[in-house]
Formats: sequence, structure tokens, C-alpha cells
Amino acid sequence: MSIELVQERRPHNNNVTVIFVYKILNVTIRSYHLANMVSELAIDDWARSLDSGTRTDIAIFDFSKALDSVPHKRLLVKLHSYGIRGGTLRWVESFLSCRLQRVTLSGTQSSWRTVTSGVPQGTVLGPLLFLLYINDIASDIRSELRLFADDCILYRAIKNRCDCLILQDDITKLHQWSLVWQMTFNAKNAI
Repeated sequence: MSIELVQERRPHNNNVTVIFVYKILNVTIRSYHLANMVSELAIDDWARSLDSGTRTDIAIFDFSKALDSVPHKRLLVKLHSYGIRGGTLRWVESFLSCRLQRVTLSGTQSSWRTVTSGVPQGTVLGPLLFLLYINDIASDIRSELRLFADDCILYRAIKNRCDCLILQDDITKLHQWSLVWQMTFNAKNAI
């Protein structure tokens, strides 16, 4: 197990707080800047299938309001399961819990409300927490799964009926994962 340092600026002050993020074996933390590489890998796989005369079925999913939807308590449970505990886990909890929001419409403002879901955008830590939250989505998936940003591409070379059934089963597993972890897919953007 290796440890990486991530520096994060708290929005209410300019002090830099350092947290340790454990990089656990078999847990790949995907970065937003890898989106092009991920798409190229998928396209390369599809081209190989075409070259060999094999059909590839593809399902593309987009998380609805991805960064806004991560439930804080469930995220903390996942971080704990990844080995992030003690002071570091309490720091992340503090980072997430000390947030309020309100709505202003035509000059009228609502009362302040506690934010119970979502990772802070415009921060270094926010997208990392999102990626840690969805990291286990590939568990038990037998088809190829590529994740980047808030998109998910699931595909499989179809050589026989069994491959179709496996892909359908994987789509069902993604749907079940989304229900358990309260991360809905945007039906309008799904292909």
C-alpha cells in the first residue's frame, strides 16, 4: 500500500491542509485529464473487434448531476472501507459537513440549508472524492468498463448469445449499483 499526499485549500480560508489518501492495491484512481486516453483505449478496442469481424455492443451512461449527488455518509463509509480512518476521515467529514447553501431567485433568498450530498466543485479534493466514491462500480463486471469524469462506457465484443447475456447482466449490475449507492444515471444521455 502506498500513500500519496493531496493538498487541499479550504474555501473559508487560505490555509493549506494536507491529507493522506491511501492508494489501495487493485484500486485505480482515475483522473479527469485521462478522459482522452480512456476514449482512445475504448476506440482502439472497438477497432480491433471490427478488424477481426466481431461486433461490439456499447452502452454509454452519464451520471445525473454526478458531483452534486454523492451522499456524504455513504462516501465516508467507502473511504473507511478503503482504509482511510481516524483523523484523516474526520478531516474529510469536516470538509464535507461544514457547508451551507441557499437559493436566490429574483432578489428573494431562501434560508440557509445544510448540504448533505455532493462534493465541493472547484477544489482538488472534490473530484478525487467522487472518483473514490464510484471506484467500486466495476466490481463483478465482466464486460469492458471505462470510466472518465461522470461518464461510464460499458462494452463487449459479441461473438455469441452468451456475450449478449453477459453484457445485459452487466448493465443490470450497473443499474443495481446506482440504486444502492444513490447515483442515478441520466436517461437522456444514456446510449
